[in-house]
Amino acid sequence: MRIVLPVLFCLFIFFISPGFATPPVSINLSYDLDRGSLHVEAVHPSFDLNKSYVRLMNVYVNKTQVSTLNYFRQSDYNQFSDDVPLTAQAGDVIKVELFCSLGGEMSKELTVTKSGAPSDNASN
Repeated sequence: MRIVLPVLFCLFIFFISPGFATPPVSINLSYDLDRGSLHVEAVHPSFDLNKSYVRLMNVYVNKTQVSTLNYFRQSDYNQFSDDVPLTAQAGDVIKVELFCSLGGEMSKELTVTKSGAPSDNASN
């Protein structure tokens, strides 16, 4: 009986932990063609900036992965943001995937335009 209780407790914690995951709620992307810079903003609620944060961002251009960025903390309780140096041309499709440290993910695509007016498509 002494062994059963701790094992059940560990199993309970293991299966309940994903329930605390807070994946990003929304992602906004903008690309500055002149500067070659991708700006990423995501609504990502965090109850503890050291435990629940955007831990990984993958960036793709035309379905080819061009960047993987790891993060170890989120600076705001409600939002994640970063600027990524990136070379893209008008018509290229940029995709960003964000992953929460506790589980959960979200992705978003942006088609680069010459005028700077974003043409984006949500995906998950």
